[in-house]
Amino acid sequence: MRASVFSRLSVRLYALTALFGVGLLVLVGFGLQSQWQAMRSQRINELTDSSEALARLIDTDRALVASGAMTEEAAKTRAAAQVVAMIHGKGDYFFLLDSKGLIVGHPNAKLVGADFSKVVDSNGFAWIPDVLPRAIRDGVGMVEYQFPKSGETKPQLKLGVYRFYQPWNWVIGTGMYMDDLAAEFRQSAIVLGGVALGLLVLLVGVATIAIRSITRPTRALSTAMRELAAGNMECAVPTGGSLAETRAMAGTVQVFKDAAIQKTQIEAEAASHRHAAEAQRVQHEAERETAAASQKSVVDAIASGLSQLSEGDLTVRLPDAFAAEYEQLRADFNAATTQLQSAMGVIVENTTTIRSGTSEITQAADDLSRRTEQQAASLEETAAALDEITATVRKTAEGAEKARSVVSTAKADAEHSGKVVRDAVTAMSAIETSAKQISQIIGVIDEIAFQTNLLALNAGVEAARAGDAGRGFAVVASEVRALAQRSAESAKEIKALISTSSQQVDRGVELVGETGRSLSRIVSQVGEIDGVVTEIAASAHEQASGLAQVNTAINQMDQVTQQNAAMVEESTAASHSLAQETEGLVQLTRRFHLGTAEPLANVAPMQRPARPAKAVVMKTTGRSAAKRAPAADADGWEEF
Repeated sequence: MRASVFSRLSVRLYALTALFGVGLLVLVGFGLQSQWQAMRSQRINELTDSSEALARLIDTDRALVASGAMTEEAAKTRAAAQVVAMIHGKGDYFFLLDSKGLIVGHPNAKLVGADFSKVVDSNGFAWIPDVLPRAIRDGVGMVEYQFPKSGETKPQLKLGVYRFYQPWNWVIGTGMYMDDLAAEFRQSAIVLGGVALGLLVLLVGVATIAIRSITRPTRALSTAMRELAAGNMECAVPTGGSLAETRAMAGTVQVFKDAAIQKTQIEAEAASHRHAAEAQRVQHEAERETAAASQKSVVDAIASGLSQLSEGDLTVRLPDAFAAEYEQLRADFNAATTQLQSAMGVIVENTTTIRSGTSEITQAADDLSRRTEQQAASLEETAAALDEITATVRKTAEGAEKARSVVSTAKADAEHSGKVVRDAVTAMSAIETSAKQISQIIGVIDEIAFQTNLLALNAGVEAARAGDAGRGFAVVASEVRALAQRSAESAKEIKALISTSSQQVDRGVELVGETGRSLSRIVSQVGEIDGVVTEIAASAHEQASGLAQVNTAINQMDQVTQQNAAMVEESTAASHSLAQETEGLVQLTRRFHLGTAEPLANVAPMQRPARPAKAVVMKTTGRSAAKRAPAADADGWEEF
């Protein structure tokens, strides 16, 4: 179960890293696409503005036709010559077509009159029949096709713009190759791609190191704990990696392992002592029964000897010979007292050995009690550390939730900005309509000035015919004509300003529209970020839940350790009770006198080890809890 939890954690961390990488690549792709569209739009605007300037130039020649200063045929010839003489960009030129695709004017005079609608690009695409209907319908048409440059065979992408000039049924055509834009775009793509790739590699490297520093130590510790729980004391405990938390957990697991090994050794030694004591007790009981049987037969015959024996003098003998029928009794009595003296010597020696073994068992029980107490304290510290980790992860989840709220607010603000941009587009469209109406009014004024000029011209002719009588009227007519001429010039200037204003308004509408589209993309991207932050918040909540489960398991282990400490305390109390009973047995053997050797005369009473106080497990409040200083016992053991 724990292995699957760690697996899910690493997969989610890797998935989050991959999601950030994909988002970075998507942002780079959007940036490159926006850059290409902006470069292409700028090129289209350049060609459109150039064709519009030529249209105004043709308007000037057409105005000469309207004023009678030039015939229409001469004006068309002059206008065509001026158009084909214009060069822009890197040697790109203008040409004129009629509505059917026939060439009216071209820098190469040999092509005049040719059918341009039959020309196809390198892919077999006839672009003139495709773009002319749109240019006639919309006023301006744009088309892209593949065509090699002059003197080259490799086709290149070319952008063509065709403007329809309705008064003379002409189409002003031009085009520019896009290879320079493509080269600039490729350079930008290489730079952005390199930066994005470097960031992506850095992100993957950092994420991999961070994820492995978390999952590898925890997997190794989990495996070691399962091996220890299964009874395998030979398994190695990992160091816990570079994180302080995992190193602390590894130290705790090592404490568990050492305590388990020490407990097994103590139990084996205690079992060995119990078996030896039981064998000695059985042997002593057999000897005691034999001595008692001999003593009973002697007591029935010899009262005085039994009296001395009752006083504890085992050196008593019957030196006087008995009668022949009692000689056997004396010999038996003497032999019995001799055997009793020898048996009591063995009992005294064995009692001393039992007292020493009991002391060792008691000391070992005290050591086990202290170690169990330290083990419980370490487990409490581990539980406190897990509590801190759980609180930290919970705070992380709360921060992710706040971030999600902020992103939602940003999304709402972006949507409101989009509405404001749409209102601005509507206002700019209204300004554009007003500008067109003003242009129409200026046209009417221009026509009035033109008619006034004609009337003044006619009036001057009539005044000239009248001679001196019409001279004053001729002066007035001349002034009126000059006034009409200035009105016409002023009307043209105002019309030019209105035309420039209309172009700027169109540009403003286009920019505001582009701003609206950018805000729409921002709203979409903010929505995606909102989803990512929501997933991060959900992952943080799941991590907090998993840590809470681990914390619960550690608390349960703490309760079991407390119960073990109570059981060890009971075992310690029992060993102390056994030591007291052994001391009582030693005091009883002091009553007997065993002769000149006096084996019990110099035996000092056994010093009873102080009974340890009831184990008290100190509650810790984190990694700053005080540690107990290790101390060595009388047998050289050390606290672990």
